[in-house]
Amino acid sequence: MKGKILVADDDAFFRVLCSDILTAGGFSVKSVSTGMDAVKVIESEPIDIVITDLVMPDIGGIEVLQRTKQHNTLTDVIVITGHGSIETAIEALKNGASDYIRKPLNEDELLHTVNSCIEKKKLLEENQEMRQSLKLFEVCRAVTATIDISKLYNISLDALLQMIPGEAGIIIFYEDEMKKLDIKAIRHLGIDAGEQIVKAFMESYGKDLQGPGSITVLSKPELKGDRQEALKDYNSLLIAPIIKGKGTIGFIIILSMLGKDGYTIRDIKNADFIVEHASGAFENAQKYSEAKEMAFIDSLTNLYNSKYLETVLEKELKRADRLMMPVTVLFLDLDNFKRINDTNDHLIGSKVLIEVGKILLKCVREVDTVIRYGGDEYVIILVDADYDVAGRVAERIRSSIEKNSFLEEESLNVRITVSIGIATYPVHTKDKKELLKIADKAMYRAKDISRNMVYLAPVPGLNEPIKK
Repeated sequence: MKGKILVADDDAFFRVLCSDILTAGGFSVKSVSTGMDAVKVIESEPIDIVITDLVMPDIGGIEVLQRTKQHNTLTDVIVITGHGSIETAIEALKNGASDYIRKPLNEDELLHTVNSCIEKKKLLEENQEMRQSLKLFEVCRAVTATIDISKLYNISLDALLQMIPGEAGIIIFYEDEMKKLDIKAIRHLGIDAGEQIVKAFMESYGKDLQGPGSITVLSKPELKGDRQEALKDYNSLLIAPIIKGKGTIGFIIILSMLGKDGYTIRDIKNADFIVEHASGAFENAQKYSEAKEMAFIDSLTNLYNSKYLETVLEKELKRADRLMMPVTVLFLDLDNFKRINDTNDHLIGSKVLIEVGKILLKCVREVDTVIRYGGDEYVIILVDADYDVAGRVAERIRSSIEKNSFLEEESLNVRITVSIGIATYPVHTKDKKELLKIADKAMYRAKDISRNMVYLAPVPGLNEPIKK
């Protein structure tokens, strides 16, 4: 066989057609219908080429591409695109795809594209020096191209594991003002074992490695006291510091069966090259995260603002579909808020809005999202909460605001109430914009009835809406 190819596409006809063409061309072919199934295959068996559709029901081709490169940067990925999605195909090429093919499938084009990838692979296998250099370039490109810090932990760890000898790895970062190290990603190791290794590392050498440093390799006997037991399945650990400015912010630790002297000068240089790029990438990712966060924060209340609403709602609805759970939107509007501004001044009104925000945060869980929608309106996204649960949360909010005496520290006794509308996904609708509209209408219905109340939008199948 010329090579092993994985075909990932939710279109059964395309999978069969593609498999038949490639099998006749002398290739071994495996096909899957989802992106997640593709990732499982990639991570469990050797694959020469991945052919993936860009659009699939769970995760798309771009993520399959990224996860493939994260596992083995030299595995070629060919993306499949329709006539209308060339821009996405070009994005895939920028992310490291080898090529793209268009639907409807052309047999000659498919075979030519696949054979070209195989020929390039053979050339690299014949020239190990070139292969190693290309691999190093590709893993560093993946690291520096990542600005999502949660993904960067995994990508940086996998980059090091691809380039230097090692059976397992951990990436740890300082938290709580540099007081402790938290595991951010772990590979081929249980979390309990990982924590023991981190503890052993910190007790033995942590204080010596907090400043700027270079790659350090420790052998098992160098761990102090009884901490050698934590490294019982390995003979050495390579420690690569992640640097920010003049200080160390974290470490990548690679665990190996090799002895301390088993690492070559090239291994150390490769590791140093990767962590240098990773250090810059983490700094950029942190700046991006802070800038993004500031763009989504309301300057008055420090809650999220309306710009963030669409982003978080889309994310939570996708997660709800994946986990088959409900998401409920609460739309809140303070009653007669204009009267507070007219009676006092706008500064007093602003302080009331800040206090309301604090009450809302106390009434919901950390996983929920509180947004100042604008003026005296707020939106709350309750995850994994049906309308019954949301109704109890909304009533807790309504009651808390009604009972609260605002601005007591300024010798004022400002009283206010709130009207709240409720709508639940997917019970009321499966459309993101419609969900907000339904909750908004329910809030206005609460105001029409009496104010200071919770109103559940009419639920399909129930005779009467629920009022509280």
